[in-house]
Amino acid sequence: MAFEEQQIVQIRNDFYRDRFGKVLLVAISLLIAIILLICLSVYIYLSKPKPIFFRTGAEWRVQPDVPINQAYLPTADVLQWVSEVIPKSFTYDFNYYSDQLKAVSEYFTPDGWKVFLNQLNSYVNYNNVQTYKMFVSAVSTGAPYILNQGLLSGRYAWWVQLPINITYQGYSNIPARRLTLQILVVRVSTLNNLSGIGIDNVIVENPTGSSKEGT
Repeated sequence: MAFEEQQIVQIRNDFYRDRFGKVLLVAISLLIAIILLICLSVYIYLSKPKPIFFRTGAEWRVQPDVPINQAYLPTADVLQWVSEVIPKSFTYDFNYYSDQLKAVSEYFTPDGWKVFLNQLNSYVNYNNVQTYKMFVSAVSTGAPYILNQGLLSGRYAWWVQLPINITYQGYSNIPARRLTLQILVVRVSTLNNLSGIGIDNVIVENPTGSSKEGT
């Protein structure tokens, strides 16, 4: 009787040992599979290609890049673009200043962005906006018009003049500023910029008209 009980216990132990080994093998296999999936996901995320921009025609056919020595846009479209982009570039609030600044950066060339940041620091200073919890708004006070246009250093360019009014609301009584801007708009590659134009310089004329600020 005792011998039979020992056999039963031995059989049960062998059974559980065998099952445990199989369960452990399955668990290890699953762990390895999860690790491989994680590694694959990280690789796919890090190696994904950058988005490619290209122009399409009316029938969704891919259009070639337009040489930057050509105007590409009608003058009326350039003026409309400037009248929308410039007020937006001088409109900020203390909650979303950084996000708003990042959003308008796409409208400028690298050189134009540096010039614009210097101008922005004079009229919509980040520290002032944050300190006085300010809302700064800019609107055009007149129609933009072309001062000059043509080839400039191998690129087609437009000098556009636009008057704007900047108002300040917050814990500070800063008076509104009326500025006359001269904006240099130049052609850029349509492969990286679907509008095909960018702001390369911003000159702020003194309200009295006696001098200019900028480069």
